[in-house]
Amino acid sequence: MLLPYFSLSILIFLARFNGCSRCSSRWPRCYSNRSEQTYFIIKERYDIEAGKISSAQLACMLFLSLLATATLSSPSLAYNVSHTDMWMTPIIGCVTGFASIYIALSLHRRYPGRTIVQYCELILGPVVGKFISLTFLIVCLMMNANQLRQFSELMSMAFMPNTPLVVFACTMVLVSSIAVRLGVEIIGRLALSLTPLIVVIVVVLILPLIKEMEPDRILPIFSQGAAPVLRGAITLQLWYPMYMYASMFLPYLSKHDQNKGRLYWAVGWSVVTFTLTFLYVLMALGTATNFFSYPFLQLSRYVSIASFMTHLDSLIMIVWVMDVFIRTIVMYYAATSGLAQWFKLSSYKPLTLPVGLAIILLAFWSIPDATTYNYSLGHIILFYYIYAHLCIPIVLFATALLRGSSPKIPT
Repeated sequence: MLLPYFSLSILIFLARFNGCSRCSSRWPRCYSNRSEQTYFIIKERYDIEAGKISSAQLACMLFLSLLATATLSSPSLAYNVSHTDMWMTPIIGCVTGFASIYIALSLHRRYPGRTIVQYCELILGPVVGKFISLTFLIVCLMMNANQLRQFSELMSMAFMPNTPLVVFACTMVLVSSIAVRLGVEIIGRLALSLTPLIVVIVVVLILPLIKEMEPDRILPIFSQGAAPVLRGAITLQLWYPMYMYASMFLPYLSKHDQNKGRLYWAVGWSVVTFTLTFLYVLMALGTATNFFSYPFLQLSRYVSIASFMTHLDSLIMIVWVMDVFIRTIVMYYAATSGLAQWFKLSSYKPLTLPVGLAIILLAFWSIPDATTYNYSLGHIILFYYIYAHLCIPIVLFATALLRGSSPKIPT
Protein backbone atom coordinates (compact mmCIF):
# COMPACT_ATOMS: atom_id res chain seq x y z
CA MET A 1 0.00 0.00 0.00
CA LEU A 2 2.90 2.36 0.74
CA LEU A 3 4.57 1.70 -2.62
CA PRO A 4 2.85 4.62 -4.45
CA TYR A 5 3.88 7.04 -1.71
CA PHE A 6 7.44 5.71 -1.71
CA SER A 7 7.56 6.30 -5.47
CA LEU A 8 6.32 9.85 -5.00
CA SER A 9 9.02 10.46 -2.41
CA ILE A 10 11.65 9.29 -4.92
CA LEU A 11 10.21 11.69 -7.51
CA ILE A 12 10.44 14.55 -5.02
CA PHE A 13 14.08 13.67 -4.32
CA LEU A 14 14.93 13.57 -8.03
CA ALA A 15 13.16 16.88 -8.66
CA ARG A 16 14.99 18.46 -5.73
CA PHE A 17 18.41 17.64 -7.20
CA ASN A 18 17.59 18.00 -10.85
CA GLY A 19 19.91 20.98 -11.26
CA CYS A 20 19.55 24.42 -12.74
CA SER A 21 17.89 24.64 -16.15
CA ARG A 22 20.12 27.50 -17.34
CA CYS A 23 23.56 26.10 -16.57
CA SER A 24 25.37 22.88 -15.71
CA SER A 25 25.25 23.33 -11.95
CA ARG A 26 24.02 20.36 -9.97
CA TRP A 27 22.28 22.57 -7.41
CA PRO A 28 18.50 23.08 -7.59
CA ARG A 29 18.92 26.86 -7.94
CA CYS A 30 22.11 28.62 -8.90
CA TYR A 31 23.05 32.18 -9.73
CA SER A 32 24.56 32.71 -13.17
CA ASN A 33 25.98 36.14 -12.38
CA ARG A 34 26.46 38.56 -9.53
CA SER A 35 23.43 40.71 -10.33
CA GLU A 36 21.13 37.67 -10.31
CA GLN A 37 22.70 36.56 -7.03
CA THR A 38 21.96 39.96 -5.51
CA TYR A 39 18.36 39.76 -6.81
CA PHE A 40 17.70 36.41 -5.16
CA ILE A 41 19.30 37.51 -1.87
CA ILE A 42 16.91 40.47 -1.79
CA LYS A 43 13.94 38.19 -2.65
CA GLU A 44 14.86 35.75 0.09
CA ARG A 45 14.96 38.56 2.64
CA TYR A 46 11.62 40.15 1.75
CA ASP A 47 9.54 37.32 0.28
CA ILE A 48 8.40 34.01 1.68
CA GLU A 49 9.43 32.17 -1.51
CA ALA A 50 12.59 32.72 -3.57
CA GLY A 51 11.99 29.88 -6.01
CA LYS A 52 10.97 30.38 -9.64
CA ILE A 53 8.84 28.34 -12.04
CA SER A 54 8.19 28.54 -15.78
CA SER A 55 4.86 29.28 -17.42
CA ALA A 56 4.77 25.70 -18.77
CA GLN A 57 5.18 24.33 -15.25
CA LEU A 58 2.41 26.58 -13.93
CA ALA A 59 0.12 25.49 -16.78
CA CYS A 60 0.74 21.81 -15.93
CA MET A 61 0.17 22.46 -12.23
CA LEU A 62 -3.24 24.01 -12.88
CA PHE A 63 -4.24 21.50 -15.56
CA LEU A 64 -3.46 18.48 -13.37
CA SER A 65 -5.27 20.11 -10.44
CA LEU A 66 -8.46 19.97 -12.50
CA LEU A 67 -7.77 16.58 -14.06
CA ALA A 68 -7.45 14.96 -10.62
CA THR A 69 -11.20 14.70 -10.07
CA ALA A 70 -12.64 15.81 -13.41
CA THR A 71 -12.21 12.53 -15.28
CA LEU A 72 -13.68 10.43 -12.47
CA SER A 73 -16.52 12.31 -10.78
CA SER A 74 -17.62 14.93 -13.35
CA PRO A 75 -19.30 12.51 -15.86
CA SER A 76 -21.90 11.32 -13.36
CA LEU A 77 -22.61 14.86 -12.13
CA ALA A 78 -22.97 16.21 -15.66
CA TYR A 79 -25.16 13.29 -16.80
CA ASN A 80 -27.56 13.73 -13.87
CA VAL A 81 -28.18 17.30 -15.04
CA SER A 82 -27.72 17.31 -18.83
CA HIS A 83 -28.22 13.64 -19.79
CA THR A 84 -27.17 12.93 -23.39
CA ASP A 85 -26.23 16.58 -23.96
CA MET A 86 -23.57 16.52 -21.26
CA TRP A 87 -20.73 16.53 -23.81
CA MET A 88 -21.64 20.14 -24.70
CA THR A 89 -21.41 21.45 -21.14
CA PRO A 90 -17.57 21.85 -21.06
CA ILE A 91 -17.65 24.05 -24.17
CA ILE A 92 -20.06 26.48 -22.47
CA GLY A 93 -18.65 26.19 -18.96
CA CYS A 94 -15.08 26.97 -20.02
CA VAL A 95 -15.95 30.69 -20.28
CA THR A 96 -15.24 31.07 -16.56
CA GLY A 97 -11.91 29.28 -16.94
CA PHE A 98 -10.69 31.74 -19.56
CA ALA A 99 -12.15 34.62 -17.54
CA SER A 100 -10.30 33.46 -14.42
CA ILE A 101 -6.97 33.46 -16.25
CA TYR A 102 -7.69 36.91 -17.73
CA ILE A 103 -8.60 38.35 -14.32
CA ALA A 104 -5.56 36.77 -12.64
CA LEU A 105 -3.19 38.14 -15.30
CA SER A 106 -4.82 41.59 -15.27
CA LEU A 107 -4.56 41.91 -11.49
CA HIS A 108 -1.00 40.62 -11.61
CA ARG A 109 -0.06 43.39 -14.06
CA ARG A 110 -1.64 46.01 -11.79
CA TYR A 111 -0.08 44.59 -8.63
CA PRO A 112 3.13 42.85 -9.73
CA GLY A 113 4.85 40.59 -7.24
CA ARG A 114 1.69 40.20 -5.13
CA THR A 115 -0.71 37.27 -4.77
CA ILE A 116 -4.48 37.54 -4.46
CA VAL A 117 -4.15 37.43 -0.66
CA GLN A 118 -1.81 40.43 -0.69
CA TYR A 119 -3.52 42.70 -3.22
CA CYS A 120 -6.96 41.93 -1.80
CA GLU A 121 -6.04 44.20 1.10
CA LEU A 122 -4.66 46.86 -1.25
CA ILE A 123 -7.87 46.92 -3.32
CA LEU A 124 -10.58 46.60 -0.64
CA GLY A 125 -8.83 48.11 2.34
CA PRO A 126 -7.21 46.59 5.43
CA VAL A 127 -10.41 45.44 7.16
CA VAL A 128 -12.63 44.25 4.31
CA GLY A 129 -9.64 42.98 2.32
CA LYS A 130 -8.39 40.93 5.26
CA PHE A 131 -11.82 39.38 5.77
CA ILE A 132 -12.34 38.54 2.09
CA SER A 133 -8.86 37.02 1.71
CA LEU A 134 -9.44 34.96 4.87
CA THR A 135 -12.65 33.49 3.43
CA PHE A 136 -10.74 32.69 0.23
CA LEU A 137 -8.12 30.79 2.25
CA ILE A 138 -10.78 28.96 4.27
CA VAL A 139 -12.38 27.73 1.04
CA CYS A 140 -8.91 26.66 -0.15
CA LEU A 141 -8.51 24.59 3.03
CA MET A 142 -11.98 23.10 2.60
CA MET A 143 -11.19 22.21 -1.02
CA ASN A 144 -8.06 20.41 0.12
CA ALA A 145 -10.09 18.53 2.71
CA ASN A 146 -12.81 17.58 0.20
CA GLN A 147 -10.25 16.33 -2.28
CA LEU A 148 -8.44 14.33 0.41
CA ARG A 149 -11.66 12.69 1.63
CA GLN A 150 -12.75 11.82 -1.92
CA PHE A 151 -9.32 10.32 -2.62
CA SER A 152 -9.45 8.23 0.58
CA GLU A 153 -13.00 7.04 -0.10
CA LEU A 154 -12.21 5.95 -3.66
CA MET A 155 -8.98 4.16 -2.70
CA SER A 156 -10.79 2.30 0.07
CA MET A 157 -13.89 1.49 -1.98
CA ALA A 158 -12.24 0.42 -5.25
CA PHE A 159 -8.74 -0.83 -4.41
CA MET A 160 -8.02 -1.43 -0.70
CA PRO A 161 -11.29 -1.97 1.20
CA ASN A 162 -9.62 -3.20 4.39
CA THR A 163 -7.44 -0.12 4.83
CA PRO A 164 -8.82 2.65 7.09
CA LEU A 165 -9.52 5.98 5.40
CA VAL A 166 -7.28 7.85 7.80
CA VAL A 167 -4.25 5.91 6.55
CA PHE A 168 -4.72 7.21 2.98
CA ALA A 169 -5.31 10.74 4.23
CA CYS A 170 -2.31 10.87 6.56
CA THR A 171 0.15 9.31 4.12
CA MET A 172 -0.90 11.66 1.29
CA VAL A 173 -0.58 14.74 3.49
CA LEU A 174 2.77 13.55 4.88
CA VAL A 175 4.33 13.04 1.45
CA SER A 176 2.78 16.27 0.17
CA SER A 177 4.16 18.26 3.09
CA ILE A 178 7.69 17.28 2.03
CA ALA A 179 7.14 18.73 -1.45
CA VAL A 180 5.47 21.86 -0.06
CA ARG A 181 8.35 22.58 2.31
CA LEU A 182 10.85 22.21 -0.54
CA GLY A 183 9.17 25.07 -2.38
CA VAL A 184 7.39 26.04 -5.56
CA GLU A 185 10.26 24.97 -7.84
CA ILE A 186 9.88 21.35 -6.80
CA ILE A 187 6.10 21.50 -7.32
CA GLY A 188 6.57 22.90 -10.82
CA ARG A 189 9.12 20.26 -11.80
CA LEU A 190 6.97 17.43 -10.51
CA ALA A 191 3.91 18.68 -12.43
CA LEU A 192 5.85 19.09 -15.66
CA SER A 193 7.46 15.64 -15.40
CA LEU A 194 4.26 13.75 -14.48
CA THR A 195 1.95 15.35 -17.05
CA PRO A 196 3.16 13.28 -20.07
CA LEU A 197 3.03 10.05 -18.07
CA ILE A 198 -0.53 10.69 -16.88
CA VAL A 199 -1.72 11.61 -20.39
CA VAL A 200 -0.16 8.44 -21.89
CA ILE A 201 -1.83 6.20 -19.29
CA VAL A 202 -5.23 7.79 -19.89
CA VAL A 203 -4.86 7.31 -23.66
CA VAL A 204 -3.91 3.65 -23.11
CA LEU A 205 -7.13 3.18 -21.14
CA ILE A 206 -9.32 4.86 -23.76
CA LEU A 207 -8.04 3.43 -27.05
CA PRO A 208 -8.97 -0.29 -26.54
CA LEU A 209 -12.66 0.54 -25.97
CA ILE A 210 -13.13 2.76 -29.02
CA LYS A 211 -14.55 -0.19 -30.99
CA GLU A 212 -17.25 -0.62 -28.31
CA MET A 213 -18.52 2.95 -28.60
CA GLU A 214 -21.87 3.68 -30.19
CA PRO A 215 -22.14 7.30 -31.44
CA ASP A 216 -25.95 7.01 -31.61
CA ARG A 217 -26.03 7.18 -27.81
CA ILE A 218 -25.41 10.94 -27.86
CA LEU A 219 -28.65 11.46 -29.79
CA PRO A 220 -31.03 13.24 -29.71
CA ILE A 221 -29.29 16.60 -29.28
CA PHE A 222 -31.14 19.27 -27.27
CA SER A 223 -33.96 16.81 -26.60
CA GLN A 224 -35.00 18.88 -23.56
CA GLY A 225 -33.87 22.27 -24.83
CA ALA A 226 -30.84 24.32 -23.83
CA ALA A 227 -31.68 24.59 -20.12
CA PRO A 228 -30.11 21.21 -19.09
CA VAL A 229 -26.91 22.11 -20.93
CA LEU A 230 -26.68 25.44 -19.09
CA ARG A 231 -27.31 23.72 -15.75
CA GLY A 232 -24.57 21.22 -16.58
CA ALA A 233 -22.21 24.09 -17.39
CA ILE A 234 -22.96 25.55 -13.95
CA THR A 235 -22.12 22.20 -12.36
CA LEU A 236 -18.70 22.29 -14.02
CA GLN A 237 -17.94 25.50 -12.12
CA LEU A 238 -16.66 23.14 -9.45
CA TRP A 239 -13.54 22.95 -11.64
CA TYR A 240 -13.09 25.74 -14.21
CA PRO A 241 -12.80 28.75 -11.83
CA MET A 242 -9.98 26.94 -10.03
CA TYR A 243 -7.67 28.54 -12.61
CA MET A 244 -7.89 31.63 -10.41
CA TYR A 245 -5.26 29.92 -8.24
CA ALA A 246 -2.79 31.06 -10.88
CA SER A 247 -2.81 34.34 -8.91
CA MET A 248 -1.05 32.51 -6.06
CA PHE A 249 1.84 31.49 -8.34
CA LEU A 250 2.21 34.29 -10.93
CA PRO A 251 4.65 36.25 -8.72
CA TYR A 252 7.01 33.27 -8.87
CA LEU A 253 7.25 33.08 -12.66
CA SER A 254 10.83 33.30 -13.88
CA LYS A 255 11.84 36.60 -15.46
CA HIS A 256 13.31 34.54 -18.32
CA ASP A 257 9.92 32.95 -19.11
CA GLN A 258 6.95 35.32 -19.23
CA ASN A 259 4.87 33.45 -21.84
CA LYS A 260 1.67 33.67 -19.81
CA GLY A 261 -0.39 32.69 -22.86
CA ARG A 262 0.33 29.07 -21.96
CA LEU A 263 -2.18 29.42 -19.14
CA TYR A 264 -4.93 29.89 -21.72
CA TRP A 265 -3.70 26.72 -23.39
CA ALA A 266 -4.15 24.91 -20.07
CA VAL A 267 -7.82 25.92 -20.06
CA GLY A 268 -8.08 24.65 -23.64
CA TRP A 269 -6.59 21.31 -22.60
CA SER A 270 -9.22 21.11 -19.86
CA VAL A 271 -12.03 21.69 -22.36
CA VAL A 272 -10.68 18.93 -24.62
CA THR A 273 -10.24 16.57 -21.65
CA PHE A 274 -13.76 17.17 -20.32
CA THR A 275 -15.37 16.85 -23.75
CA LEU A 276 -13.54 13.67 -24.78
CA THR A 277 -14.16 12.08 -21.38
CA PHE A 278 -17.89 12.82 -21.57
CA LEU A 279 -18.14 11.51 -25.13
CA TYR A 280 -16.16 8.40 -24.20
CA VAL A 281 -18.35 7.61 -21.18
CA LEU A 282 -21.61 8.47 -22.94
CA MET A 283 -20.93 6.44 -26.10
CA ALA A 284 -19.66 3.48 -24.08
CA LEU A 285 -22.24 3.34 -21.27
CA GLY A 286 -25.20 5.35 -22.55
CA THR A 287 -28.01 5.62 -20.02
CA ALA A 288 -26.11 3.31 -17.65
CA THR A 289 -23.86 6.28 -16.82
CA ASN A 290 -26.45 7.32 -14.27
CA PHE A 291 -25.86 4.18 -12.18
CA PHE A 292 -22.14 4.75 -11.50
CA SER A 293 -20.48 7.36 -9.31
CA TYR A 294 -17.19 6.90 -11.19
CA PRO A 295 -18.05 5.76 -14.75
CA PHE A 296 -14.51 6.18 -16.08
CA LEU A 297 -13.21 3.80 -13.40
CA GLN A 298 -15.92 1.30 -14.25
CA LEU A 299 -14.98 1.34 -17.94
CA SER A 300 -11.29 0.79 -17.19
CA ARG A 301 -12.16 -2.58 -15.64
CA TYR A 302 -13.36 -3.84 -19.02
CA VAL A 303 -10.25 -2.77 -20.91
CA SER A 304 -8.01 -5.56 -22.21
CA ILE A 305 -4.96 -5.33 -24.45
CA ALA A 306 -3.95 -8.23 -26.72
CA SER A 307 -6.32 -10.56 -24.80
CA PHE A 308 -3.89 -11.10 -21.93
CA MET A 309 -3.52 -7.68 -20.28
CA THR A 310 -6.69 -7.28 -18.26
CA HIS A 311 -7.89 -5.58 -15.04
CA LEU A 312 -6.22 -2.35 -16.06
CA ASP A 313 -8.11 -0.43 -13.38
CA SER A 314 -4.79 -0.53 -11.52
CA LEU A 315 -3.63 2.05 -14.07
CA ILE A 316 -6.46 4.27 -12.87
CA MET A 317 -5.07 3.94 -9.35
CA ILE A 318 -1.63 5.04 -10.59
CA VAL A 319 -3.12 8.05 -12.39
CA TRP A 320 -5.34 8.85 -9.41
CA VAL A 321 -2.47 8.80 -6.89
CA MET A 322 -0.11 10.88 -9.06
CA ASP A 323 -2.79 13.35 -10.10
CA VAL A 324 -4.22 13.83 -6.62
CA PHE A 325 -0.68 14.24 -5.32
CA ILE A 326 -0.08 17.15 -7.72
CA ARG A 327 -3.42 18.76 -6.87
CA THR A 328 -2.77 18.30 -3.15
CA ILE A 329 0.67 19.92 -3.19
CA VAL A 330 -0.54 22.80 -5.41
CA MET A 331 -3.53 23.65 -3.19
CA TYR A 332 -1.63 22.77 -0.01
CA TYR A 333 1.10 25.23 -0.99
CA ALA A 334 -1.48 27.89 -1.93
CA ALA A 335 -3.18 27.56 1.47
CA THR A 336 0.07 27.52 3.46
CA SER A 337 1.77 30.40 1.65
CA GLY A 338 -1.49 32.37 1.63
CA LEU A 339 -1.88 32.04 5.40
CA ALA A 340 1.75 33.12 5.87
CA GLN A 341 1.06 36.20 3.75
CA TRP A 342 -2.17 36.88 5.64
CA PHE A 343 -0.31 36.81 8.97
CA LYS A 344 2.66 38.66 7.35
CA LEU A 345 5.15 35.97 8.30
CA SER A 346 8.64 35.84 6.83
CA SER A 347 8.35 32.14 5.96
CA TYR A 348 5.51 29.73 5.27
CA LYS A 349 7.41 26.58 6.28
CA PRO A 350 6.49 26.63 10.01
CA LEU A 351 2.82 26.47 8.96
CA THR A 352 3.23 23.40 6.74
CA LEU A 353 2.50 20.68 9.29
CA PRO A 354 -0.23 22.60 11.21
CA VAL A 355 -2.07 23.31 7.94
CA GLY A 356 -1.70 19.64 6.94
CA LEU A 357 -3.20 18.58 10.28
CA ALA A 358 -6.08 21.02 9.76
CA ILE A 359 -6.76 19.56 6.30
CA ILE A 360 -6.91 16.02 7.73
CA LEU A 361 -9.28 17.10 10.52
CA LEU A 362 -11.55 18.97 8.10
CA ALA A 363 -11.61 15.98 5.75
CA PHE A 364 -13.29 13.84 8.43
CA TRP A 365 -15.07 16.48 10.50
CA SER A 366 -16.90 18.31 7.69
CA ILE A 367 -17.76 15.20 5.62
CA PRO A 368 -19.38 12.40 7.68
CA ASP A 369 -19.70 9.91 4.81
CA ALA A 370 -19.47 9.53 1.03
CA THR A 371 -23.24 9.86 0.51
CA THR A 372 -23.30 13.25 2.21
CA TYR A 373 -20.32 14.37 0.16
CA ASN A 374 -21.87 13.34 -3.16
CA TYR A 375 -25.08 15.21 -2.29
CA SER A 376 -23.34 18.38 -1.10
CA LEU A 377 -21.00 18.40 -4.13
CA GLY A 378 -23.71 19.79 -6.40
CA HIS A 379 -25.28 22.05 -3.77
CA ILE A 380 -23.33 23.47 -0.81
CA ILE A 381 -19.80 22.86 -2.12
CA LEU A 382 -20.66 24.31 -5.54
CA PHE A 383 -21.97 27.45 -3.83
CA TYR A 384 -18.86 28.30 -1.82
CA TYR A 385 -16.52 27.26 -4.64
CA ILE A 386 -18.24 29.77 -6.93
CA TYR A 387 -18.09 32.40 -4.18
CA ALA A 388 -14.34 32.05 -3.61
CA HIS A 389 -13.10 31.26 -7.10
CA LEU A 390 -15.45 33.40 -9.18
CA CYS A 391 -17.24 36.08 -7.13
CA ILE A 392 -14.22 37.31 -5.16
CA PRO A 393 -11.98 37.70 -8.25
CA ILE A 394 -14.74 39.52 -10.17
CA VAL A 395 -15.27 41.95 -7.25
CA LEU A 396 -11.52 42.56 -6.98
CA PHE A 397 -11.17 43.12 -10.73
CA ALA A 398 -14.16 45.47 -10.92
CA THR A 399 -13.00 47.47 -7.89
CA ALA A 400 -9.47 47.75 -9.29
CA LEU A 401 -10.87 49.06 -12.58
CA LEU A 402 -13.05 51.63 -10.78
CA ARG A 403 -10.09 52.86 -8.76
CA GLY A 404 -8.18 53.58 -11.95
CA SER A 405 -4.40 53.56 -11.67
CA SER A 406 -2.96 51.08 -9.23
CA PRO A 407 -1.81 52.54 -5.92
CA LYS A 408 1.80 52.65 -4.84
CA ILE A 409 2.66 49.26 -3.40
CA PRO A 410 4.67 49.33 -0.17
CA THR A 411 7.97 47.46 -0.14
